[in-house]
Amino acid sequence: MGKGSRIISVFGAKGGVGQTLIATNLAIALKGEIHKPVALIDLNFRAEDEVALLFNLSKKKSLLDLLPFIDRLNEGLIKGYLVSHPSGVEILSSIPDSKRASEITPRHINKLLEPLRNLYLYTVINAENVVTERVMSCFDNSDLVLLIITPELLSLNRARNFLSTLQSLHFLPQRIKIILNMNDMKGALPAKEIKSYLKQEILGEIPYDPETVIESINKASPAILISPRSPFSKGIQDLASLLVRQEELFAEVSEVAPRPRAEIIEEEKEIIREVPREEAGWSKEIIDLKIHIHKRLIEELDLKSLDLTSDRNTQKQKEIRETTRKVVEKILAEEGTSIASREERTKLVTEILDECLGLGPLENFIRDASISEIMVNGKDRIYIEREGKIILTSDKFTSDQQLLSTIERIVSPLGRRIDESSPLVDARLKDGSRVNAIIPPLSLVGPVLTIRKFMKRRLTINDLVNFGTLTPQIGEFLRICVQLRKNILISGGTGSGKTTLLNIASSFIPGDERIITVEDSAELSLPQEHVVSLESRPPNIEGEGAIPIRRLVINCLRMRPDRIVVGECRGGEAIDMLQAMNTGHDGSLTTIHANSPRDALSRLETLVLMSGMELPVRAIREQIGSAISIIVQQARFSDGSRKITHITEVTGLEGDIITTGDIFRYEQKGIDEKGKVLGEFRPTGVIPTFISEAKSHGIAFDMGIFERK
Repeated sequence: MGKGSRIISVFGAKGGVGQTLIATNLAIALKGEIHKPVALIDLNFRAEDEVALLFNLSKKKSLLDLLPFIDRLNEGLIKGYLVSHPSGVEILSSIPDSKRASEITPRHINKLLEPLRNLYLYTVINAENVVTERVMSCFDNSDLVLLIITPELLSLNRARNFLSTLQSLHFLPQRIKIILNMNDMKGALPAKEIKSYLKQEILGEIPYDPETVIESINKASPAILISPRSPFSKGIQDLASLLVRQEELFAEVSEVAPRPRAEIIEEEKEIIREVPREEAGWSKEIIDLKIHIHKRLIEELDLKSLDLTSDRNTQKQKEIRETTRKVVEKILAEEGTSIASREERTKLVTEILDECLGLGPLENFIRDASISEIMVNGKDRIYIEREGKIILTSDKFTSDQQLLSTIERIVSPLGRRIDESSPLVDARLKDGSRVNAIIPPLSLVGPVLTIRKFMKRRLTINDLVNFGTLTPQIGEFLRICVQLRKNILISGGTGSGKTTLLNIASSFIPGDERIITVEDSAELSLPQEHVVSLESRPPNIEGEGAIPIRRLVINCLRMRPDRIVVGECRGGEAIDMLQAMNTGHDGSLTTIHANSPRDALSRLETLVLMSGMELPVRAIREQIGSAISIIVQQARFSDGSRKITHITEVTGLEGDIITTGDIFRYEQKGIDEKGKVLGEFRPTGVIPTFISEAKSHGIAFDMGIFERK
């Protein structure tokens, strides 16, 4: 049968509304209308197998019996588990023990309902009367959901909550039809008031007929069989006839008149954009709907007046998003009849919220913990880094203007700006992720945005060991270097993991010391309590008020630091950092961009010369040689892994040359068939000159780690 077959779920918003009675009798009435077998599937696991009782089934099998075969379920197998009733209804009973309901998952229900479409023209499901993932899988597989209510306030209140819940879950509202049971009972609310209260039409009404219902229950036989002319039975038959004859009730996609594109006024340009036809795989009709929802949001919610950039007020942001979500869901319920799939409706709502209130197509990548970096090269090319590998995604921005608006949304709360007069900026997201943006005329491919994501979980040295970045012995050596107050320079290329290692190494600083961190964009997150974090400031719109890192380094010397941690030395602050290290602020740490320990020393020398201080080269090298104790070189390999390649001690100055000695090295041996780098960490046999200090500080240490094997 397949095409044209129908699955109908019967749901009661509360107990006692007659859900099971209606489901059982409706199945028999449908059989009478089409003169073919009808399936009745009892998935109400809380109802103590009421369907089997009403049909007086002695032999019964349930979904639990099918679980061992669920992944190879076919029409022949499932047919053997349904019990045939003389009425022509074929029944799968509810599970016999409600305590085992947790064994049934949404996947099981999906697998169960797939073959039923090919076996039966009509399948009736008696669903659980509480909204769960299991119930939603029933609804997602159903062509109609019949919501059974009774004409009293408690039932109506539960029904309204149910309708609201399904709207928030983006279920197509046109698939929900209301059935009013006991419509003429004494004291019943009028149908007109019920429709007004629920804001929905009533599909069918079933009379109050307690005599027939009680007789049916006591005789364990459906009412429509023992009393086919009773008011209750007549109401059920009318409902079945309506369902069979009015095919439009089952239309998955309502006819939607094509919408002409509205002229986009200047005020709307930040929200409504010309959307590429290939966007997210949407059809033209759905793209037009998306644009229309954007427009209605401006009209109904006045997005222009909302504080969309106040990232510091997390609670306010949540309230704005929740308010906007409800409006989007309301509009989608009214106009989104062209989308039947709940998955697509959920995706569309999320996209609209992300575009209006978040970072548009980047929001999914921000939420994905497996992604470490996001790189946007103009509106059409979004790359991500996952497990060290760079991947081009299929996501796109709709225009350069949307991408530029996203960048402005990031930098505005931080008091920074990006425009033609200031076309590049460093910033951070509210979760600490580092952001760099550069726009035309400096960028020739349109706005370019790079986001280095901040790890929500603070990494430890054990994590780096598990990643293969270093060995436990090297980690222990670094801990001792920090505790012995050795000045450490972490060197490496872009994306090699310098900041991550700096964060972990800084965590070894004792908790009773005062630590001051200095960064361009704050990324460090130290576990100690006594930490003061300083961040540089760019110039304002008049080009004034800039506070560079160098000035912060000078200032922090007046703040009585025990340790100074500079996120990165990239300019004249290098001389101030070296002077601090040489004047009692030992145990400080910083990073630098360089490809080897020797290159790191040369670059540091160059940065000192950039400071404007006219010092002879020998004097600079003496400063470096006496200030820096350890260089940790880190690199990113072809397989995406990051490893410490050198741990090098700076031993002093011989003539005009800074002398060094490698203590540990990583030796690459090759690449395996999967492209994974092969190699090992080796001690060179060199023993650090300062290692004797460990004993005087009471630090136990295994000298064997320096032995060359």
